[in-house]
Amino acid sequence: MKKVGLWASIICAIHCTALPLLMIIIPTTGVYLFINETFEFVLLGLSLLFNIANLCFGYKQHRSNKAVAVLAVGLFIFVIGRLMHHHNHHNGLQFDLFNVFMVAGGLLMALSSLINDKMCRHCKTCGIKK
Repeated sequence: MKKVGLWASIICAIHCTALPLLMIIIPTTGVYLFINETFEFVLLGLSLLFNIANLCFGYKQHRSNKAVAVLAVGLFIFVIGRLMHHHNHHNGLQFDLFNVFMVAGGLLMALSSLINDKMCRHCKTCGIKK
């Protein structure tokens, strides 16, 4: 389950990075599935679900809030980017800083999973060394 959360976050970050490039190609290829907001929310939801579950199990072992803090910051940055996109879309602005926020948020969510995994492997309180 740890790997699923990590990969869901990485796929989310790749999706946010590649989407602007796909916008150029989409009219000729017909890849409309990946532009759908429902797809983005499902991807974010799966990523959060698996990451939170992993962090809860990891917290029981290492009792550190570092990974939880990184996940919270990543989610906050992602939500800010999403709100910027929603605000810019309705006001007709063409400023794409929201992509930077969404990619950074997705990468931080993936990083939280890596931090949690590293802390679980080197846990001194429970004596687990993987």
